[in-house]
Amino acid sequence: GAGLIVGGLKIPSKKYAVLAQTLIATGVVSLYAVTFSCGKEHYNFLSPGAMGLLMSLITATAFILAVRLEGQVVAILGILGGFLTPFLLSTGVDNPGGLFGYLALLDIGLVAVALHRRWYYLVPMGATGTVIMMVGWAEKFFAPEKTVTAMTVCLGFSALFIGAVEVAHRLGRRSPLLSQSAIALPAVALCFAWF
Repeated sequence: GAGLIVGGLKIPSKKYAVLAQTLIATGVVSLYAVTFSCGKEHYNFLSPGAMGLLMSLITATAFILAVRLEGQVVAILGILGGFLTPFLLSTGVDNPGGLFGYLALLDIGLVAVALHRRWYYLVPMGATGTVIMMVGWAEKFFAPEKTVTAMTVCLGFSALFIGAVEVAHRLGRRSPLLSQSAIALPAVALCFAWF
């Protein structure tokens, strides 16, 4: 996987952009697969913490490479891998601080990539992934005594996406996709409160 990424970086990206991005995207997918295989099934080579750290580094690297190479496919794979990481590493133990802290960092990273490259469609993808993770957590771990935690998470992500709209406004990079994402998260919080 690392060899594919290095090979993609060595190819002149202006002349062979598709080939370079394909190699890098394949390398990112390979690294996710190898990291997952090393910690699961019959290998158990990596602890869940080490797997989480490596998958987070792979996601961050994918975002950086996507910005550098203007590789939207690489960014999308980074987002998919980033949102699959908590699911793949789930131990069945409730850790809302770790889960939602990780998701907040992931969302901040993808918002930064979206605003930098004007790939605004990444923000609704992040909002959708966040909502899916919130619903999954609520389905598995929610109990009445965790209402404050759930509402704090809902409000925190609402503030994050509203903040993204404000940053975009200040940078002169408005997009209806950003506004729609910022509206969706409070709507989810409202539905959760109603539930």
